[in-house]
Parts: sequence; C-alpha cells; structure tokens
Amino acid sequence: GNDPLMNITDPTAQRHVLGGELCMWGETVDDSDLFSTVWPRAAAGAERLWSSADVQDADQFKPRLESFRCLLNRRGINAAAVNNNEARSAPSGPGSCFDQ
Repeated sequence: GNDPLMNITDPTAQRHVLGGELCMWGETVDDSDLFSTVWPRAAAGAERLWSSADVQDADQFKPRLESFRCLLNRRGINAAAVNNNEARSAPSGPGSCFDQ
C-alpha cells in the first residue's frame, strides 16, 4: 500500500518520519495543467500521510477530496475532476463541481 512506514519496522526509527513528499513529473504536463493536476493529487497524498495506517476506505475520503477540489476552483485554481478516469477532463454535462 501507501503506508509511509511500511518498511520501517523499528518503532524508534518510525518516530523519526516527520512527513512525506509528493512529486509530479510527466512529458505531457505544462503550465496549462500543472496546478489542475498537482493539487488534487497532493490532497490525496496528504490524506494518506496524515491518516492512521488502518484508514483504508477511499469512499470516506472522496467527499473531502471533492470538497477540496471545489475550494480550489473557487480560489481560481482549475483543479481537475476527481471522479473520472481521465482526471484532467471536464465533468460531463452541466452541474456543480460535485457533478464530476
């Protein structure tokens, strides 16, 4: 999985893990879609890093991610839809930013 402590078995060493890092790279990313791609993924990474290891239900996280996407949109960041396979495509049909 995505547990940042997965291969660190020593409890003393685990206490030294203070955070995580999320990277973005790709040959198809440019200024036009950087923020719309990075911020939703960063939110998902932060959720994993800040949640306890037993939190595994993505369905419980999805409403928070959708809400965060709307917050980004209201602040002028055209964050990508989170409920489609393309993740960079616009939602199909009219509706609020929750209709993805």
